[in-house]
Amino acid sequence: MKNYLSTYQVAKGLGVNIQTVRHYIRKGELKAARVGKKYIITQEDLDAFLAARKEVRSLEKIGLTEKGLQKVHELKKNAQNVLAYLEECPGADVDELSESLGLSRKEVLRALRRLEGKNLVYCEPEGEKIDRNRDPWYAAPRGK
Repeated sequence: MKNYLSTYQVAKGLGVNIQTVRHYIRKGELKAARVGKKYIITQEDLDAFLAARKEVRSLEKIGLTEKGLQKVHELKKNAQNVLAYLEECPGADVDELSESLGLSRKEVLRALRRLEGKNLVYCEPEGEKIDRNRDPWYAAPRGK
């Protein structure tokens, strides 16, 4: 069963005013359902909101330009596409990923490095040493 929270409970938990919570809802940053004249928020939606805010703040600390922010979002999108492909078609190399997803080799390699750093994918060597450009890539098993 889902855990539903009122705007008051969310405001108290975040340490902000109720009006601030309503502002987040109106801006579409925080998902909520309207029940009569009140809003209810699921714990999952609150967690997603907090994760998004954390990401925004960490990017703000770096001080990236608008172009830099676009590159970061593009990399994340590419990484999600690469991971989805590897879950469906394990054992793909960089060329296959590049051709299938319509991305450059450079974009695919960046996405793979990001995913490898998060332990979401791994490269299996065909020879003695790993060649990340030619060896097959696999999605890491869930829960690992």
